[in-house]
Amino acid sequence: MRGLVKRYGEREALCGLDLLVPRGSFFGLLGPNGAGKTTTIGVLTTLVRPTAGTARLLGWDVQADRGLVRAAVGVVFQEASLDPELTAREQLDLYARLYHIDARRSRVEEILALVGLGADADRPTRQFSGGMKRRLEIGRGLLHRPRVLFLDEPTLGLDVAARARIWEHLRALHAAGDTTIFLTTHSMEEADALCEQLAIVDGGRVVAAGAPDALKAALGGDVVRIALERPDSARERLARVEGVREVAQEPGTAFRVTVQDGPRRLAGLIECVRSCGVLEVTLHRPSLEHVFLHHTGARFEARDT
Repeated sequence: MRGLVKRYGEREALCGLDLLVPRGSFFGLLGPNGAGKTTTIGVLTTLVRPTAGTARLLGWDVQADRGLVRAAVGVVFQEASLDPELTAREQLDLYARLYHIDARRSRVEEILALVGLGADADRPTRQFSGGMKRRLEIGRGLLHRPRVLFLDEPTLGLDVAARARIWEHLRALHAAGDTTIFLTTHSMEEADALCEQLAIVDGGRVVAAGAPDALKAALGGDVVRIALERPDSARERLARVEGVREVAQEPGTAFRVTVQDGPRRLAGLIECVRSCGVLEVTLHRPSLEHVFLHHTGARFEARDT
């Protein structure tokens, strides 16, 4: 995607978005509400026509080659779209017919086994839990062997156990190496656990991109908080420890020390101020949440708009 713009009336959802997703990767798109995540998926899946700019998927222009793009992608949307009266097997068989899949019956059974629903295949989906429904929708998205799978908040509203099962299925799919997975999520834990590469969007633009560990490292290091009885001269001592980038004094007698490789430097930091009377030491490693807040200044919300 290059210079992508999408306007809805006077509101600009995408403002010159540039995005490159490596083929075969597990890619995450993060951002606060209204940042443009769902619009981006809409453009890439040919459901939203951009106002300006270009977008290509697997070498095809998403507007000029809509048929080829649609045949190559699978999409799992935020909102469930299952028929509650059809069984899991019937749901998949219907879509297999729509996609004109050869040997559709064996393919349906293969998908039911992949998402762990073989034993429940003949139950109407109104009887399914939220996690079972999401697994079925992911299976439906995989039915025609898409080369790119788009997942828009795939574990939204699921309990911890159901989310863990979804993660397990997605990791197995990615390990097979045949499908590019494009994920949007508000869960920083989910993005950190699953994605090889990330982009953070805000105001319709990419504000940060890279591997999760690289984005965290770019914040400047770990933070060690040291509370002392006697803070006199402690700031100067701490600043001389190898790897220290910044020392800031908090109100009172505590210091926040930004340092590279905090666990390895911890002993040296404590030793240099031991005579000042060490009261408390805590180590905080940068998280993806810190990265997100640093680049967007946003609070986490329940879902995208």
